[in-house]
Amino acid sequence: MLRQRPRDAKLSVGGQSSSLPVFVAGEENRLVSFVCQSDVSIWASGPLLLIGPEGSGKTTIALHLAARCSAEASLADDSSAVKFLSAVDFARDYAEAIAADDLPPLRDTIDKAAVLVIDDLHLIAGKTAAQDELTIRIDQRISLGAPTILTSRRLPTETRSIRPQLASRSVIGLTIPIAYPQGSSRTSILREYALLRGVEISDEQIGLLDAGLRPDIAARNLDGAIKQIDLHCRMSQAAVDVAALQSAINAAGAQNDVDLGKITRTVAKIWGHRTRDLRSGSRKQSVVRARSLAMLLARRMTPCSLDKIGEYFGGRDHSTVLHAIRKTETLLESDTDLSRIMHEAKEKLAA
Repeated sequence: MLRQRPRDAKLSVGGQSSSLPVFVAGEENRLVSFVCQSDVSIWASGPLLLIGPEGSGKTTIALHLAARCSAEASLADDSSAVKFLSAVDFARDYAEAIAADDLPPLRDTIDKAAVLVIDDLHLIAGKTAAQDELTIRIDQRISLGAPTILTSRRLPTETRSIRPQLASRSVIGLTIPIAYPQGSSRTSILREYALLRGVEISDEQIGLLDAGLRPDIAARNLDGAIKQIDLHCRMSQAAVDVAALQSAINAAGAQNDVDLGKITRTVAKIWGHRTRDLRSGSRKQSVVRARSLAMLLARRMTPCSLDKIGEYFGGRDHSTVLHAIRKTETLLESDTDLSRIMHEAKEKLAA
């Protein structure tokens, strides 16, 4: 079912959170809405790849589409019609099958599934043998015309240690980006959660709450904000007020607070440097690039001033920090390796 709103649509597909039985698709997810309402045939001929950050609803949409596909094939009552595996589970099952010298049953299960869903494909990175096997299985399913749905936090072609063969098979069909809710869809979700939790909150207060929350928040975190308001009001035995809204905004911001040390350690580890290298005066090119990326992340993810960031990274002045940040922002537009490292660092810092 699809219900239209001025700028968003509500899909009854299980939701972006286990407690909200809908997925609200606004302008930021128009393509998701279109695919969910369209005939299965537009995507079932090749792998369908859903990409988006953690908590954006990739798995929910994948399972909804898989259920629709099995229903259209008159297999809605067949519990084995949809084969769901995380990429990590697939790699483990493959390793166990190899160890037992009993690979045919696994291949048979994957090949004959009416619909195959492989969740979190990015987590198979580095598992070379399992990637090669999955590539073969996807090829086989393509030749059979069997629908395959993949989810990943980012494009496989931009994921380090994903083999080119698997990356190329993953993107030959439709690729659908899924974003966190924004604009009217986000305020709609906040209202839905307020109704669900029995919190009496006005449209004006919803607007103030939405304006105070970070833009990169999953639906489950919006639910957390409403829960925080409910808790604050119960403890103070008062109606929703500015203090209740601020407590929710503060709590949501604190969930992903990071400091300069964590950012530096994360970037250094990804790049293969030591933390002290990034804080040193080293002009080695790879260290400079890593340091500049860490400065950019510090500027975006902490309240630190340019002066404080410069002081932390070896006593540099604010103009040097600003130059490094602007240069890195420019490089991110064309340097896919740097962009991939940026995404990886942000995911690790948000975990």
